[in-house]
Amino acid sequence: MIGSIVTTVKGHLQGTMENGICVWRGVRYAKAPIDGLRFRSPEPVDNWSGVMDAVDFGPVPPQPMDRAVRAGMSGNEKMDEDCSFLNIWSPRADDKKRPVMVWIPGGAYITGAGSLDMYNGHLLAKNGDVVVVSINYRLGALGYLDFTELAGEGEIFENNLGLRDQVASLKWVKENIEAFGGDPDNVTIFGESAGGNAVTTLLTVPSARGLFKQAIAESPAPTSVYGKGFARQFSERFLEILGIGKGEIHRLKTLPVQEIVAASHQLLQENSQEMPGSLAFGPVVDGDFLPDYPLDSIRSGRAEGIPLLIGTNRDEATLFDQMDPPLIPTNTAMIHKMFENTDPKAKERITNAYTNYPEKEAVLGIGRDATFHIPSVWYAEAYSRFEKTWMYRFDYKTAAMRISKLGATHGMEIPFAFQTFDSAFGKRIVSYGSRSAALKVSHRMQGHWVNFAKYGNPNPPEGEIWPKYDETNHYTLIFDKKDYIEKDPDGMIRLAWEGVGIYK
Repeated sequence: MIGSIVTTVKGHLQGTMENGICVWRGVRYAKAPIDGLRFRSPEPVDNWSGVMDAVDFGPVPPQPMDRAVRAGMSGNEKMDEDCSFLNIWSPRADDKKRPVMVWIPGGAYITGAGSLDMYNGHLLAKNGDVVVVSINYRLGALGYLDFTELAGEGEIFENNLGLRDQVASLKWVKENIEAFGGDPDNVTIFGESAGGNAVTTLLTVPSARGLFKQAIAESPAPTSVYGKGFARQFSERFLEILGIGKGEIHRLKTLPVQEIVAASHQLLQENSQEMPGSLAFGPVVDGDFLPDYPLDSIRSGRAEGIPLLIGTNRDEATLFDQMDPPLIPTNTAMIHKMFENTDPKAKERITNAYTNYPEKEAVLGIGRDATFHIPSVWYAEAYSRFEKTWMYRFDYKTAAMRISKLGATHGMEIPFAFQTFDSAFGKRIVSYGSRSAALKVSHRMQGHWVNFAKYGNPNPPEGEIWPKYDETNHYTLIFDKKDYIEKDPDGMIRLAWEGVGIYK
């Protein structure tokens, strides 16, 4: 069924009406980053005449297609370097000015897309009376390697391109979302994993200021941001994999994208073994677009005025333990190497804080905490000194997740926030008759997310359920069959990690 035509700043778009919700897919927010724009900052789209079709998803960014990504595709997406698209779900294209929630997908900055079925914004938009936007951004070497110091005279390579794409998409939302029934002055960014890292990073990007009002970071890895020297190791190794020597970097501009994707995948796998606990791809502190490490910026009070909701899942590491190789430390050898590369003196103190180390549960706990939980605690502690902050932990596991031994693993909360239990991952979660109980958890979680987008506070207007986070009490909402507030969960472990060095 054809939906209403909307008029953006640059031209007209036609989407569809699906089960009472207006949907626009494959909306271009920047020029195609191809040919002369490969490794360059995104540029605004040109005006167009007539009415442009916005029915089908745009291409997904070039990436290695693992099983999880394939399973999440809706069936009609192709992969292409021309991938600067976003998607919109809105109750109506009217003048109501609803809160806007912009989803930044994750995938270790090498996989993912805003069109995955788990990110379908239909029920979130419908239940919450909000406008939901999901975005694509450049991945792997095309989006997150820094070649600026390796380029020859006259050769232009820019950095943080995936991050710049995110800012470009937020600028597009600011300029156009009112036509879709949204409020350009009430935008909440939210994302998971690499998307959560994007959120904690964007809070410190000067050019992103004023483009969003609230931020939700789900399972971020806030310290997975690197200095130029550390990042250069990845770029140099990438060129070695491709057989590109010094003085030949210009070849990257015309290399077939399939070769870039293959080399990105190899670099990711190598790095997970050689430097456990770090990512081959991520934002780079360049002193300009990203002036400083996000955690250091927050500690200096540079992100005042934007409320933050942040949290992690109880069993983050179990998903990675099924990967070969795992992207985070999930065995004793990787943990030993991680501390050897970062802070050898901290190893004994930290491992002693985990009951029964080196048994598997303790090992997975260290991998979870090193990558996600402890950096999120550090970030929340620093943030709460200057601005309203709320922290959660997602503990709920359905029967299927208990049977699979995954528990409340990485990404588990996503179908609960979006209520996408009909997605490929969602169906797996609610098999064995868990759908009814899962929906109850989803309604509560989605309600907090929507309240936060509407009011800058996850509590309902009628009263406080979820107290703010601070360095004294560390109040944390635990999502489970019955939600509850816990004061300083795993406090002894938190203390054991204090002052630990990280990859920079």
